[in-house]
Amino acid sequence: MSSDEQIRAAIAQQAADWFIAHQSGSLDEEEAAAFLTWLKASPVHVREYLGVARVARHLPAAVGEPQVPLEAFLARVANDADDRIVSLRDPAREKWHSRAQRVWPRRWAIAASVLALAAGALWWAHDGELLGIPKTYRTAHGEQLIKRLPDGTILRLDTDSEVTVHYSARERLLEVKHGQALLEVAHETQRRFRVAAGDAGAIATGTQFDVYRKASAIEFTVVRGEIAVFTGEPPWLHNSASVPPEVQRVPAGYQIRILAGAASAQPVAVDLDETQAWVQHKIVFEHRPLGDVTAEFNRYGKIPVEIDDEELRALPVTGMFDAGDTESFVEFLQTLPGVRVERTPARITVTRIRTTT
Repeated sequence: MSSDEQIRAAIAQQAADWFIAHQSGSLDEEEAAAFLTWLKASPVHVREYLGVARVARHLPAAVGEPQVPLEAFLARVANDADDRIVSLRDPAREKWHSRAQRVWPRRWAIAASVLALAAGALWWAHDGELLGIPKTYRTAHGEQLIKRLPDGTILRLDTDSEVTVHYSARERLLEVKHGQALLEVAHETQRRFRVAAGDAGAIATGTQFDVYRKASAIEFTVVRGEIAVFTGEPPWLHNSASVPPEVQRVPAGYQIRILAGAASAQPVAVDLDETQAWVQHKIVFEHRPLGDVTAEFNRYGKIPVEIDDEELRALPVTGMFDAGDTESFVEFLQTLPGVRVERTPARITVTRIRTTT
């Protein structure tokens, strides 16, 4: 079990225990203080407790209608505190349990188990949004993924990619670790949608755009709507929900490239059919350097294609292929004038035939 899953299971169990404690009778002064200490430790605890209470409403046969007398307090704590996850070792809760003064009826013990399982299922259904726990999505070499996030955003991951989604009351943050993602962002009035990719970042609402984090550069391509691109972490990022006018605005049909922490002077118009061909498992290129095209094929194919000659790598080529069809690409390479293709079980080497005079 991963650390995120362990945290989720432990907090869900704690919340279920406290909920059942309230249902089985009034807490004494020391128990109530321990409960408030547990709640104040993290808004994650607050959200999980309320989540358990909501689940319980659908289990009337087991627990009856829950009574939550602290809703005003819970709402205030949830709004005022920072999102974080604290240690699972809760001295106040452990002290309360160590007293062993309360013996719950059998029906409440059964209900506690049901609620713990239900809370865990609820967390999985929301991919970590309920608890504020980051959720990572990844694809292996040659794989792609389509995922609807809890907020309604559609995430598409290309081959060999990894992203982590963070949720808070202020924003939805998608961190691109490596690879390429296409995002169809669901608009929310209360939480902005931000992408972080190395030194680059972008903010979007109700738009569709692509982010490609390469080894040497980061590319943002807008399919629909508009995004605001910036580098570094400006002071306004955590102090305001608005975006200042000095950031780089990128409209639909344009791409901006971030290299060494600096953006290109202006966004450039691109062919969206070409840049988004990967969604259809295609590689489309028009007058692209052969080295760049080969790198794209290597993202999908099992046997890498290697070109060491810089002049050959710069050769502009045009074509359209299935992303995983390395064989057809090799046949295409063999038609190029002055090119030799050599194959071994481990690699495909492309060299330039040098003529002697």
